Amino acid sequence: MQLSTFFSDFFLSIVSLYAAFRLNRLSSVSGFAGTYAFAIIGISAGLGSIHFLGITTLDPIYRFFVGLSGYVGVTLIGVAYFHLGIRKLDRNQLFLITGILFVIYIVFGYFVSFPLLSTILGGISMLLVIFVCIRKITKEKTSAVYGLIGAVLFILAGLVIGTKGSTGPILNVDLFHIGLAIANYCLGASLLRLK
Repeated sequence: MQLSTFFSDFFLSIVSLYAAFRLNRLSSVSGFAGTYAFAIIGISAGLGSIHFLGITTLDPIYRFFVGLSGYVGVTLIGVAYFHLGIRKLDRNQLFLITGILFVIYIVFGYFVSFPLLSTILGGISMLLVIFVCIRKITKEKTSAVYGLIGAVLFILAGLVIGTKGSTGPILNVDLFHIGLAIANYCLGASLLRLK
């Protein structure tokens, strides 16, 4: 049992599911993509909090959702911003993209070893967020700033903090979860307001 990590993962789960719930009322492609993205991340973090309580019964499902978050969830955030600031997508295209990402996850998560692929997809997604927010910052300042903060926090949590070791008395995995939770809140708030 790792109680601090249970709380940090549970916090990430609640914040992500809250973002998904808020975005669910939007009927746009960005709303759907954001809802799916944050729901996947929230479910993954919720299963993680159960794992860190020492309950290992759901570990195979937890591991599946961790991979799904990295390959599909995070990438769908980038797809939502792509729709908002680069090129409009329709729902069928969103479902096709989601299906392709799922197949990529199954292939590279289980059959072909390429561990950096989810990091690359996540990086591209966050760069899309930054690009779109910079383009929209003059017209929609608050929403764009939320998006920029979220993307930068997401990158910092993944590449700088990571999940191994500790910073003083605090485990890096806990800082990672808290950083992602704040990032997800900011990204969700940005998606909710951007047009």
